[in-house]
Amino acid sequence: MADTPSNKPRRGAGRVAFLARLDQFKQLIEAGNEQRTVYDDCGGEDELGISYSQFNRYVVRYITGAKDDGHQRKGIGQSAPQSPSPAATGAAGGQAGGNPAPAPKPGAKRPGFEHNPNSGNNRDDLI
Repeated sequence: MADTPSNKPRRGAGRVAFLARLDQFKQLIEAGNEQRTVYDDCGGEDELGISYSQFNRYVVRYITGAKDDGHQRKGIGQSAPQSPSPAATGAAGGQAGGNPAPAPKPGAKRPGFEHNPNSGNNRDDLI
């Protein structure tokens, strides 16, 4: 029973098929053909064993060499650009004078949230 071959394709078989025809894909794409046309003309999912979106990922990785700018992922070494806060610019809603709040000391406990179930029960407490 263990010797029977399965019809399920092995993991990585699509990448192997792509890399086997890498030179052909590179020539076609550099000649100005669209990626969809190259994918369809070369057999598509039936022959390559990969989806069109995976074909695009392989084209970027192995042919165009475009770097992933990570615009959707924040990994190590990537950080969002710091925009000036209202406090630093002195805009309304910031602290007066543009002085930032003092940094908490290491090991000091931050003030937590306290819920008062009786707040808002008086008419004077409401807006």
